[in-house]
Amino acid sequence: MIISIIVAFEKSRGIGKDGRIVWDFPCDRLHFKELTMGNVVIFGRRTFEEIGRALPGRINIVVSGTKSFESENLFTCPSLSEAIKLAGRLAPARKIFLCGGQRIYSEGLALAQTIYTTQIDAAYPCDAFFPELPEGEFTVSDHTSTCENGIKLDFITFVRCQLTL
Repeated sequence: MIISIIVAFEKSRGIGKDGRIVWDFPCDRLHFKELTMGNVVIFGRRTFEEIGRALPGRINIVVSGTKSFESENLFTCPSLSEAIKLAGRLAPARKIFLCGGQRIYSEGLALAQTIYTTQIDAAYPCDAFFPELPEGEFTVSDHTSTCENGIKLDFITFVRCQLTL
């Protein structure tokens, strides 16, 4: 079971404001879709509510202790650890993508083998942030760039460093 994080953030590592993403880049949405399609996506409740529906072609798991979301390919768990266990039972051969928000990213950082980032070269007003990567624990494995609406986007993939003895 491979656990990955997928995140877009702006210059100050902001990921959103008032429970919403404050930018829209179609190329980033396509990048997200291509990576997550056919796999498992795990969201915090506020992130899921902002999306407003289960994402098609994926198993969706919402982490919430206060609300329950259930339908075809949509499940709710009270904690990230329970969500990962459920993902392993439902789809043991598929990748797991932690898709936000801030709490899911913070808790999931210690578990992730891969982190797919879209780094937006612009500043937006944000009140939720992606944590700094622990120094020396990740290395860049892929980096591509594009521009959309005059703003540079860097798609950078980090992989957890392997300890050698």
